[in-house]
Amino acid sequence: MAARVLMLAAVALPLAGCAVPSAKDSLTATLAAPELANGPRIEWRRDDAADVAVQGEIRRLLATGVTAETAIAVAYLASPELQLALERIEVSRADLVAATRLPNPTAVVGVREPGGALAAFYPTRTVTVGLLQNVLALLNQPARRRIAQADLERAQLEAADRIVGIAAEVNQAWIELVAAERVESLRRQSVEAGRASLDKVVIGAANRKDFSVVDVANERGNLYGLETQLMRAKLDVQTARATLARLMGTAGQQDGWKTQGELPPLPLADPDLAAITPQALQQRLDLRAARQTVIARLRLLAMQRRFRWLGSLELGVFRESAAGGMSFTGPNAVIELPVFDQRQAQLLASDSEYRSARRTLEQRVLTAHGELRTHAAEVAATRSMVEKYRDAVLPNQRQLSAQIGPGSQAVASVERLRLQQSILGSEEQALGLLRDYWRARGALARAAGAWASVGGAPAHGPQFAPK
Repeated sequence: MAARVLMLAAVALPLAGCAVPSAKDSLTATLAAPELANGPRIEWRRDDAADVAVQGEIRRLLATGVTAETAIAVAYLASPELQLALERIEVSRADLVAATRLPNPTAVVGVREPGGALAAFYPTRTVTVGLLQNVLALLNQPARRRIAQADLERAQLEAADRIVGIAAEVNQAWIELVAAERVESLRRQSVEAGRASLDKVVIGAANRKDFSVVDVANERGNLYGLETQLMRAKLDVQTARATLARLMGTAGQQDGWKTQGELPPLPLADPDLAAITPQALQQRLDLRAARQTVIARLRLLAMQRRFRWLGSLELGVFRESAAGGMSFTGPNAVIELPVFDQRQAQLLASDSEYRSARRTLEQRVLTAHGELRTHAAEVAATRSMVEKYRDAVLPNQRQLSAQIGPGSQAVASVERLRLQQSILGSEEQALGLLRDYWRARGALARAAGAWASVGGAPAHGPQFAPK
């Protein structure tokens, strides 16, 4: 029996050293997700030296002007949240390492002194030396490894999904900032036109021609409103800039950057919902992670059912030396008898966790369907509104500006300035709708699980630099 125990331990020793993916291999597997292909470089900063090393690259990226791609590249290097996502992978990898390591054997040493009336006949102490090994850990080690491997793959998928989510959030923040800066510019032009209009009305009223004191008061009220809107626009720019800096991971460190680029016009076509839905249900990273959770829970339940009657099993060899130089050697076994507890509680919990994982997957699939339909409807609606402003509203207002009829030169001039303010207001409305379009387009790309192919970023076309 002792020989069998030693042989079993010898066979198990190589299992304890089974290859486990390194941290680099785990990161490579995470970044192999299709949504991260051809993306900016992702640096896992694991020490202070790595933190310092990326600062130069971040400064170089920010110095060239922050486009949507640049903002995402900076976030991939500097964002603390991205680093947290990577560290969660390492926690699961540590669980895999633990699953491949067998428990250490237990050494037992006992000493017993003779006592009682017959102690004189036993002049020496008795020494017992033994070695015990948890055999149950040897038997379920392959199952534990498979469970940990599935959980690591789940963590990698969740990390990849969070990284893409960070890119989407950074991209949206860039859209908001660029739109806010453009709105500020339009409102500044409106204020300039309002001031010019007020000047002409004041002069006309002073000469008792064309305008009255009431006209002056109305024009001043209009100017105050325009100036208030400009101040709000400046605040919106500051808020959007702070949000983007926070998401990039540069807030309070490197704040002198400027944006570069404008929101592009509408693309020629939008994604077809019927075509992207089946693909989304297969390749969305959160759904794939949920499926891995189901697999891990099923494997855990199967292992617990398999070993429910064997709660504890330890085998070993003991050697006992007694008086007179006699020694005794033989095997020992420690077996838990499942008399009162047959692991009912563990089985109930594992069974519930397995069902919960399945229901979570079902719920996420339903959520994915809802997101796809909602965001596709938003894309279609905002496209229609942008096209209306582009093709009808703005051209009509510009045509009216050129057709202002005869009359006093001062009146015509003021009317043109007022119409200019109206055109600038319409341009602001059109810009807001275009911003909403790209916001919806980005959300649809995320819901489709195809950030690059669906075109979630407004600067869709130029590819990211290779890693």
